[in-house]
Amino acid sequence: MEWKEWQGKRIFVQLKSGGVYSGEVIDIDNSANPIIFITIIDKFGERVSFVNSEIIKIVEERGK
Repeated sequence: MEWKEWQGKRIFVQLKSGGVYSGEVIDIDNSANPIIFITIIDKFGERVSFVNSEIIKIVEERGK
């Protein structure tokens, strides 16, 4: 899946740092290619951004 296809989807993501997040993808910024910034609104309503190279696992959450 292309990164832009994640925009608007509800996801679960696990990062190399050990952080885990779930929420809706609100922005995919690839202006610093090859670094891609993904921004979500998490389940607590907080804005969280991370780079694609830090992702261990990303899956779409269904039925929420």
